[in-house]
Amino acid sequence: MIRLKQLLREISDPDLKRCLEKIKNDDFKIIGAGDNGRVYEINGEDKVFKITKERDEYKVAARIVNKHTEYSSFIPVYYVNGSDMFIMANAEPLPETIKQEIDMFMRDFGSFAREQGGEVSIFEFISQTDSVNTQLNNFLDALQLDIEKLNIPEFDLDLDFRSENIMTWNGKMVMVDW
Repeated sequence: MIRLKQLLREISDPDLKRCLEKIKNDDFKIIGAGDNGRVYEINGEDKVFKITKERDEYKVAARIVNKHTEYSSFIPVYYVNGSDMFIMANAEPLPETIKQEIDMFMRDFGSFAREQGGEVSIFEFISQTDSVNTQLNNFLDALQLDIEKLNIPEFDLDLDFRSENIMTWNGKMVMVDW
């Protein structure tokens, strides 16, 4: 049975049509860019869209589209165009204290990975440490489950986990870039 909460969060057809029309009419502004893509805020909407050259990133977006209750650790993706663009929810920056926690976690992970002498995932590290705060630990647990559900070979090793790629949506931490 579909929950009301889920229905309220899903993008409606008129919303999607309006967003696509705004994209077509260049009614957006750039809000971020990286090595493989750019993110644009759709003017007057609580949605953003991303154009990416990274095939694996797009592949994840295509798998999680309209499944944000199933994949709670990823930003909701509402639309994929079949090649290189997707529309997703707009998120808020993380509190600085959480960003610092993630950065410290990643420094410790880097040391762990060097000690292991090979490719290891953040999930292998989390099982070896107890120096992670509860909120980050809970997010990592949820992320690990979501990645397992995606069933993409070695995605846990390829995940671009860093504080710049995690934001807050609806009061919870979510990956906005992977």
